[in-house]
Amino acid sequence: MSDKEFMWALKNGDLDEVKDYVAKGEDVNRTLEGGRKPLHYAADCGQLEILEFLLLKGADINAPDKHNITPLLSAVYEGHVSCVKLLLSKDFLSPVTCLDKEVHLVLKASRS
Repeated sequence: MSDKEFMWALKNGDLDEVKDYVAKGEDVNRTLEGGRKPLHYAADCGQLEILEFLLLKGADINAPDKHNITPLLSAVYEGHVSCVKLLLSKDFLSPVTCLDKEVHLVLKASRS
């Protein structure tokens, strides 16, 4: 599967295609065409099931893209509340990697 096909599956919520890609041994943390990782595309497009699957398969929640944006910030920018909640629920989320630390802290505080 090419990067473009994989990115299409990530963006459009085609979980079966994403699972097929991962089953073939592809790295869920690989930087794809466009300088982003699979988790970024799923977060950016509000694909909650894809996010959950990628995280289960070891996707790095703190990995920045080529613009230093994390998956959390991608979900925040696009207003995908369910994705933001999922990403914030992960204990290994690091505010140090967030481009906008204030946004991260406000979101983290709103959880309680």
